[in-house]
Amino acid sequence: MQTIIVIAVVIIAAAYASWRAYKALTSKGDACANCPLKDACGKDKSKRKRR
Repeated sequence: MQTIIVIAVVIIAAAYASWRAYKALTSKGDACANCPLKDACGKDKSKRKRR
């Protein structure tokens, strides 16, 4: 039973990673277009620029 759950999780993770890679490669905007972490990354980048 545990093996089935682990295999399912790995398959779902691989499918999600493939989908995100496809969306990143085919998007017309920048690499961060429609990314839910875009705001957080922008704040982090501005902190690093000040150093």
